[in-house]
Amino acid sequence: MDIVLIELVLWAGLIFFLWVLKDTLGNFESEIDRAAINKAGVPRKPGAARPERLYEPIGSYGGTTIFRYAVIDGERYEFDYASGGGPDVSLSPGQRYVAPGLVYSASPDHDPDRRV
Repeated sequence: MDIVLIELVLWAGLIFFLWVLKDTLGNFESEIDRAAINKAGVPRKPGAARPERLYEPIGSYGGTTIFRYAVIDGERYEFDYASGGGPDVSLSPGQRYVAPGLVYSASPDHDPDRRV
């Protein structure tokens, strides 16, 4: 009787372990798919980007200075337009939103293999 009880507990533990493993691998697969979509150049809506460096002021919008160039995530972007749509504005590939409503596009002389 004791052996049967031990065997049932072990089988229950194995089933629980496999269920947790399946659930964890399902989440891991979702993260891989999300990363692949981001690398494919799909338009993103991440919210406001935080520029590492801004230079060459050209005006102001909403009490904030507009700079011609911004370095975001090591890439150089050029000011494109001001938008009142907030961070939910639709962005094309190569565009980034900077609060309070500035949209920057990848710089025309931007070399994708070169980081600033």
